[in-house]
Amino acid sequence: MNATKSSRQAGFSFIEILVVMGIISVLVSMVVVLIPSIQEKSRQTKSKDNVRTMITLMIGRRAEKVSGGWPRYSGKNFVLSLVATNQLDRRNKTNLEVLFSPGDTVYTMEDVDADRYKDVTKAALKNDTDFHELTSYAGRRNSSADRDHVITPDDEKRGVMIICDDDDGALHHPDGIVAGYTNGSVQFLEWEDLDLPPPEDTRNPEPFLGDDSEHEELQHMWGSN
Repeated sequence: MNATKSSRQAGFSFIEILVVMGIISVLVSMVVVLIPSIQEKSRQTKSKDNVRTMITLMIGRRAEKVSGGWPRYSGKNFVLSLVATNQLDRRNKTNLEVLFSPGDTVYTMEDVDADRYKDVTKAALKNDTDFHELTSYAGRRNSSADRDHVITPDDEKRGVMIICDDDDGALHHPDGIVAGYTNGSVQFLEWEDLDLPPPEDTRNPEPFLGDDSEHEELQHMWGSN
């Protein structure tokens, strides 16, 4: 009799097993939800750091009055002016990594032929040479050919967007875009911040930059050449 009681006390009842299984299921569900969320926050943070680095370099060069103003190129050539002016050392692949968003699955540093950066010169950028695969980031339309979008002193004073995620291929971030401004600030803008509906297809979204954009600030941005 005592042996039977001892055996029952040593084992688990069916209900206890169900409770343990339920707890395990909840924990697994939390991990499945939390890990992607943490990874996405990490990608956003890294991308913001990239954009902040690039804008800081541009502001520094402008303050030194080396280039006579913001880069006079449009789209990705605006961003790649950092290479043409040797603010980013094209010989150092690590330095060039800031040109790529960690959320970009289309354009990555690993897939680029580093020798292509040798062709990124002021003359090539001025001639609108297509270097779209050399960066993940769109730039301000600031060339003489895009006069309606050129950065004015008033624009600079209030802080206007000059670098953001491109709209070529899958979204870098499903909930919004990373954007940097002339005043040095960098933000992650959710679609509702831009008064835009989230793209229905994150893998192949409708273009959200350029003349057809529903957001005025994004009309000044261009992701291709």
